[in-house]
Amino acid sequence: MRRSFSLALLLSGIAPTALHAQTAPAPTPAPAPTPTPSAAPPPQDDSSVSDEPDIIITGTVKLPGSVIGDIPPEVQLGPADIRSYGVSSVSDLLTELAPQTQSGGGGPPVILLNGKRISSFAEIRDLPAEAIARVDILPEEVALKYGYHADQKVVNFVLRRRFRALTAEAGIKAATEGGSVTPGGALDILNINRDSRFTTHIGYTQTSALLESERDIDPPAAGMVDQRPFRTLTPFSRTFNLGSVLAKPIGKASTTLNGTFAYTESDGLQGLPLTNPGALYALGQRNTALTYHLGSTTNGQIGTWQWSLTGNYDRVDSQTFTDAGAVGVPAANRGFSTSNTGGVDALFNGTLFKMPAGDVVTSVRLGGSLSRLDSRSSRFGVNQSGSITRNVGNGQINIDVPIAKKSKDVLAFLGDLSINGNFALDQVSDFGTLKTIGYGANWSPFTGVRLIASVTHQDDAPSATQLGAPVIDTPNVRIFDYTTGKTDTVTSRQGGNPFLLADSKHTFRLGLTLKPFTKTDLTFTANYNQSSTRNAIASFPAATAQIEAAFPGRFTRSTIADPDGTFPLTMIDARPVNFARTEQSQLRWGINFSKPIKSKLQKQIEAFRAGTGPDPRPALAGLRSLANQPSVFGGTLAQGFRGQGGQRGQGTAPTSPAAGTPPPADGAPPPANATGGAPGGPDGGRPGGGGGFRGGGGGRGGFGGGGPGGGGGRLQFALYHTWHFTDRVEIAPGVPVIDLLNGGAIGSGGQSRHEIEAQAGYTNNGIGARLSVNWQSGTRVIGGTALAPTTLNFSSLATANLRLFFDPTTRLDLIAKHKWLIGTRFVVSVDNLFDSRQRVRDATGITPVSYQPDYLDPLGRTVRVGIRKLFF
Repeated sequence: MRRSFSLALLLSGIAPTALHAQTAPAPTPAPAPTPTPSAAPPPQDDSSVSDEPDIIITGTVKLPGSVIGDIPPEVQLGPADIRSYGVSSVSDLLTELAPQTQSGGGGPPVILLNGKRISSFAEIRDLPAEAIARVDILPEEVALKYGYHADQKVVNFVLRRRFRALTAEAGIKAATEGGSVTPGGALDILNINRDSRFTTHIGYTQTSALLESERDIDPPAAGMVDQRPFRTLTPFSRTFNLGSVLAKPIGKASTTLNGTFAYTESDGLQGLPLTNPGALYALGQRNTALTYHLGSTTNGQIGTWQWSLTGNYDRVDSQTFTDAGAVGVPAANRGFSTSNTGGVDALFNGTLFKMPAGDVVTSVRLGGSLSRLDSRSSRFGVNQSGSITRNVGNGQINIDVPIAKKSKDVLAFLGDLSINGNFALDQVSDFGTLKTIGYGANWSPFTGVRLIASVTHQDDAPSATQLGAPVIDTPNVRIFDYTTGKTDTVTSRQGGNPFLLADSKHTFRLGLTLKPFTKTDLTFTANYNQSSTRNAIASFPAATAQIEAAFPGRFTRSTIADPDGTFPLTMIDARPVNFARTEQSQLRWGINFSKPIKSKLQKQIEAFRAGTGPDPRPALAGLRSLANQPSVFGGTLAQGFRGQGGQRGQGTAPTSPAAGTPPPADGAPPPANATGGAPGGPDGGRPGGGGGFRGGGGGRGGFGGGGPGGGGGRLQFALYHTWHFTDRVEIAPGVPVIDLLNGGAIGSGGQSRHEIEAQAGYTNNGIGARLSVNWQSGTRVIGGTALAPTTLNFSSLATANLRLFFDPTTRLDLIAKHKWLIGTRFVVSVDNLFDSRQRVRDATGITPVSYQPDYLDPLGRTVRVGIRKLFF
């Protein structure tokens, strides 16, 4: 029975020794045992390294799986924190962490696994959240140590030592206004055994089409054909994903191989043909894509130097078929493209030499890639083809030099101070040599205070897709023409622009991180970013008079005037362009707060330990047979929890803290020194340890939060505010500068000066709720000409998303009666809780046709219901 209780407690997030090693009455102290010279502690291997605690202990000791260097995480999550998000996979968790991982430089976060590089995000995106022991979110400067540019934050996922489960998930999402339904499902198999890992993922999602006639779109004027039943707001789409990952140690190195396949398809309607509006068939556009990925990663160590070698191959085959409207020509416009990319990267990290304040360390990256994009298109019988081949050789070096170190009494009055410099070269076959130069400083004058400053000069070439994607014409696209103040129906041309130039970006960043309390999980961050870019590569902007004057060849107008005397647009070439210069500056600051909450079971255990409450175990008698439940991997749950070769796996009953002493029987007094931890043992005397299930980490590969200091529930709050100071675009020399914060626009609505992201979460006793709120201030766009300005006012917008979930695994009273609930989670989520939509009005208070609320957000409020089951 003891083993069954241990398994159940692990699943619920409580350390087994918190209950087994305690008794209600205070026992009579046992006499001190006589030392036995031959009773030496057994040798330790890395299996004794447990998952990380829910309450992370600060200090100079690096936790297992930490990143290179001495820059601490801005945000750190333990198992109970991760559980409180109520998400299914690494990908879902990263989406929830978007406010914390957003970089002022604009780049997506760098993803690491156990402090090491991976070949691609596909390697870990489908891992279940229960397999994660810790998440570290670090500033952009850490990216340099791994060979990346300093415009990306770093997210480090640390996995449990042992974990195995088969995960099945199904759900359906629907709009409360009807018209769109999205069912989906996924099946995953995961087996982690120390440095070995095997994963297989299968997923399928399908979304039904949503027609304009199913939303509140204004009807056409009298006498005109109603096109709403023949136009989709969102097309029919479906996606199928298949992937597998295999990781194995080879000698002193670890190697990972991964492969994925994805099929995507979308099918939409563009309305009736303008050349034949009386026709009874709609113009359609169908897109399909086949995506293949192969990747490998090898990590090893030579002396004090760490090295990693990553390789990737990606292939994408895409097709687009667009009806042109001519009778008897159902798919007059066709576009095909095939993209092949392969690359290899090698990274070396190590110490160059020592200085009084510490080691001078460096990171050196060498790599190369080959890519080819073949495209062809056919528009009304006119064929066009192209091919772009690109070879890239690159290298980067980063050096960190310590200047002051308080613990070493080197310039101690400065605290801890280090400086760094980095230099990178990219030799691009079709663009020549591109350079990146950067430098910065990392200063911690006091404990809990850290300042980071950096400057970067970076050259970037346009991607092969931006240069050579097939040219595709899409008919019946509605756009707002600022010159005339009307909505026109045009043909939009998309594709690559072979005349794009490389851009050059200068960035300055100053970041502050404050952790004022040692016993309270509260973090304050503030980051100021200022950047300017020459020859900035951008999507084609909105149809304002300034844009049309700068790119007159991109606009085609009818030669026949409308009754009001204006000439409507008929076509826009929306392929990407270069702007002469862009300038941005912003301040983004925020707070993160997390507080543990004791669960009902934890309170019962504490009362039992203090002698003020009954033993909670008799009420859980239904768990007696849990250890003998069959495992989907063969054998029983107890055998799976022991791991392979008789070693502790996902959480076996721990040995007694006293070496050579058997564990106490159920309800018996603990031996002397039994405090729920193991002084001098694997815990190293860490407070709150739980024997073999230390620090709330859920045990060595266990399921959830753990020791007396962890587990239970969580109360969380996060708030981020972005304040944009400047956002200007110089389209071309001699053309007036567009101020996106003061009436200018290159997209839809200009740039909001203020943006707020807030998150709040509560989870305890198996019940969880999370609320996310996003708000952006309103904007105004002044288009048209000086003599005939057109003004559009875009309202502020606040949206809220709510997710409720129930995890009965943490409710032992339930699984004692219904064992099938183990590993089950029920989720109900509502996106856009209040069905909010932005309102756009002109100077007379009228909403332009193309800015109707249901065009801006066709779905509105959606509700998703899902169920997820882990089979152990």
